Amino acid sequence: MARPNGSAREALVEQAERLFAERGIEGVSLRDVSSAAGQRNHSAAQYHFGDRAGLVTAVYDARMRVVNERRERHLFVLRNEGRLDDVAALVEAIVVPLIEVVTTTHSWYARFLARARWDTVAAHLVAELPAAATMRVVSNHLMAALAPLPRDVRRSRVEQLHTLLVGTMAGWEWSRHNGERHLSAAAVTDELVSTGLAVVTAPRPARALVATAART
Repeated sequence: MARPNGSAREALVEQAERLFAERGIEGVSLRDVSSAAGQRNHSAAQYHFGDRAGLVTAVYDARMRVVNERRERHLFVLRNEGRLDDVAALVEAIVVPLIEVVTTTHSWYARFLARARWDTVAAHLVAELPAAATMRVVSNHLMAALAPLPRDVRRSRVEQLHTLLVGTMAGWEWSRHNGERHLSAAAVTDELVSTGLAVVTAPRPARALVATAART
């Protein structure tokens, strides 16, 4: 029996998330996704999403909309409390929403993000999506809160935080998937918030301070 149209689309997104996570973005064709989703028409993914870029966008958006909503709530609280310069709270706003979604859904999403993060086409696509808007806003507030570090250093610290978050959660997802020992959701949250805060606030080595002073 054929799936209803909406269910077929959801199945395609679900299987694309898994295949992209397993093989990488370039290693998966639309035909592969259609077949994995049990679609008799091998052009089903093309019909629903147009091309690989459209499918990558759909996979990202399917879960990141939820992450974005949770991050918006963090941002709302910080804005109302006048804490948009609170580095620790901003780190939490970046880290916690993604952890909550990954740890409460049996998905491949963090592993998909890890693949997409270092895929040139995918990284560009996801960076421009509306569902990533609040991440951009919080990251910009964190950049501002890390002054007086040089701008390139602040940007590097925020990028390191994102890499730590995605890489750690991708590994956590794999461990859960394989039935291996892994931290509880609460423990991995505590770890990532504390290590993320350490990353962005780490003291700069003396040689870096000297180099900065020389440039100014």
